[in-house]
Amino acid sequence: MREQGRRGGVIRSLLGVARLAEDDGAGAEEGGSKKEDGGGAERKAVVRVVAADMPPALQRRAFRCARDELAGMPHFPRRLEPKRLALALKKEFDTAYGAAWHCIVGTSFGSYVTHAKGGFLYFSVDKVYILLFRTAVEPPPH
Repeated sequence: MREQGRRGGVIRSLLGVARLAEDDGAGAEEGGSKKEDGGGAERKAVVRVVAADMPPALQRRAFRCARDELAGMPHFPRRLEPKRLALALKKEFDTAYGAAWHCIVGTSFGSYVTHAKGGFLYFSVDKVYILLFRTAVEPPPH
């Protein structure tokens, strides 16, 4: 158990994520987007990596983009706009790292995909799951 806690701390520090003290009432891993709850206290989005084959810098960019986009949704968390979030992540990664990025967003979905090496990230922000991956693009025959 102690080993798992140490590994989790390393992962959290690598991802720029902190843990709230249990007496705060939150007791969860934290990301960066602040939200107001009914009591007026600020809460940060919980970011968790489910599986990844992606460099840490790209992971952090995906987390930041997802948190920013979710924070910009006026009715979130009551009403998620998955297409908007998926499009924002796809555009961000297509622009920054070249074409062939794909993104699936939802609260419940199944998938089985093939991805390019170093181009796979499956993570959650609060209860929203995000699958971001890149496929190899071959030029069309002439």
